[in-house]
Amino acid sequence: MKRVLLTVHKFFPEHRSGTEVLTLKVAQELQRRGYETLVVTANPPDRDARFKGGPQTSSYEYEGVKVYVLEEALRLKENQFVSEFDNPWIKKHFQSVLKEFAPDIVHIFHAQNLSASIIVAALEQDLPVVISTTDFWFICPVVQLKRPDGSICRGPSPGAINCLTCYTPALFPPAQEFQEALGKKFPIIQKVIDQFPPLLSKFANQANYAAYVASKLPAAATATMTRPGVLRKAANSVSAIMVPTLLMRDLFIENGLDPKLIHHVPFGIDTTSLESFQIKTKSELLRIGFIGTLYEHKGVDLLIKAFLKLPPEAKACLQIYGDTKQFPDYANSLIKLANNGSPNSTKITFAGTFPNAQLGQVLSNLDVLVVPSRWYENTPLVIQSALATKTPIIATNLGGMSELVHHNKNGLLFNLNDVDSLHAQLLRLLNEPRLLPKLAAAITPERTTQEMVDQIESIYNITC
Repeated sequence: MKRVLLTVHKFFPEHRSGTEVLTLKVAQELQRRGYETLVVTANPPDRDARFKGGPQTSSYEYEGVKVYVLEEALRLKENQFVSEFDNPWIKKHFQSVLKEFAPDIVHIFHAQNLSASIIVAALEQDLPVVISTTDFWFICPVVQLKRPDGSICRGPSPGAINCLTCYTPALFPPAQEFQEALGKKFPIIQKVIDQFPPLLSKFANQANYAAYVASKLPAAATATMTRPGVLRKAANSVSAIMVPTLLMRDLFIENGLDPKLIHHVPFGIDTTSLESFQIKTKSELLRIGFIGTLYEHKGVDLLIKAFLKLPPEAKACLQIYGDTKQFPDYANSLIKLANNGSPNSTKITFAGTFPNAQLGQVLSNLDVLVVPSRWYENTPLVIQSALATKTPIIATNLGGMSELVHHNKNGLLFNLNDVDSLHAQLLRLLNEPRLLPKLAAAITPERTTQEMVDQIESIYNITC
């Protein structure tokens, strides 16, 4: 029996996005084929990563898969800026996990929160390492190749100069968070500052924050400029890099990853619980849906704005599925945007979350799924799941999304960050009654997890 150790940046039950689903389904399929698996993961909070208390590790079983967690107390131990990609404490502990589990191969689905040190640790024990990439972490520290102004990036420039204005500022905590931490560490000093007149107190807090940033800036800049070379070397030292899209392959090669290592392995999904929901429930309304994380890069605000622009008499509704408590600031802005008092605002519902087992049922009550992401995305599993239920897609004409959604065939595409372009596609569905059935009829069967693991196994056999 072969043993496979899989790593991922976060995992169920606390975290449940696409990469977590993919890792779980691959692990379960490997087990069905006789492999023994162990998932090694981190457990970062969605907000406020200052937490350092509690145990360094934990373990549990989730849906038949054994999970070992390197907790925040270990990940943030003696934390430095370079720890994001080179963490000696994670490396040391991961070495002990490798010795205890004794895998035949290490399969990395994500190294974020664990750092590239896990690759080095595995190679030092002469273990073959393969990578399945789900985003751009190996070439982009913010993983999305998206700059603060919303523009799309192709990767670090020479010396990572462009990253200094994009990623480096994000290494520092917000001023308010810094002030709270300073108050806990030096309560007497903060108490004195708080007793100053408001204007002077504000100036003192700003001065303290500026001094902190100035003292840390050289180390932050060095980490930013060092990162591309370290991760390029780590990625090029593995046996295989599996990418889900041709876009990702091209971007990796542009950024120095060895093309001989790269294999195009599109994602597969578990279609067994979806294909029975290919017939839609009846409704007089055009039911437009969003399913996913309610965060800025997902572009949900674009969808709400486009929907609100529909004619007041439009027979349509918008159902938004996502956790409003995960990123409350953005979610609250969405709720405020939706409740603008216009006639269409009453047609928008924030429906919360649901168990993954109910995805097919949810999609059977949607006529079209909108994926308005502001970044390349890489074959979002929700797109494949929707297509498996014969649900047409409206998606941003960008990256991996446009490799799955073909305009006027199985869905519609709109321009990046363009509310009017998205609005025009929604109007087409209202004004062209034959369009939606035509798109649904053109949807072909989706690639399955089994087909994906067939390809993964063939790569295992080459590398082991």
